[in-house]
Amino acid sequence: MMAVNNVSYCRGSSLIEVLITLLIFTVGLLGFAGLQLNALQSTGDSSQRSQAVWITQELAERMRANAAATINDYTSAATNCSNLPTQICADHYNPVGGAKVNATQCIPAQMAAFDVWEAQCSYSGTATYQANSTAANGRYSSRDFLSTPASGTQPLALNASGTRLIMTSNWSSKGAKTTAGESLSSSLDVQR
Repeated sequence: MMAVNNVSYCRGSSLIEVLITLLIFTVGLLGFAGLQLNALQSTGDSSQRSQAVWITQELAERMRANAAATINDYTSAATNCSNLPTQICADHYNPVGGAKVNATQCIPAQMAAFDVWEAQCSYSGTATYQANSTAANGRYSSRDFLSTPASGTQPLALNASGTRLIMTSNWSSKGAKTTAGESLSSSLDVQR
């Protein structure tokens, strides 16, 4: 009598199990990478929102300090961001040379125009500082940290309504799904 050997041959089954495990692990890693990317975009948007709120709050505090200026002084100032303002109403250091730039004596309307320029414009956007702007030293003011809003939108819009001034900071979202970006805003209402 001959003994029958019931040996089943299952070649390759462990290899298939390993491949399925690898596939599941890869899908999990891709999901985790997407979650991490979403978290980074949200962090960028949160940083931009904080910067926008800081800019509008700073302008509101400057308005309170310049009590002699009117709401009209702030809204009628024609801001040219490609040049430094004609009246520099606050001491600052020239970031290119490191020399102190002394403020000039300003009347309340000039101070209002200077405050609006600093809130709306970027020092690195002027010809004076742009030539020396690099990735390492190209940020000279709070506006330099806020990303440029979608085209046609002012970075800081000022709208007067009687004794109220509504300031709206606009910036481009880091988490936008389109290349043009999504324009986000933050508003502050100041009343005199």
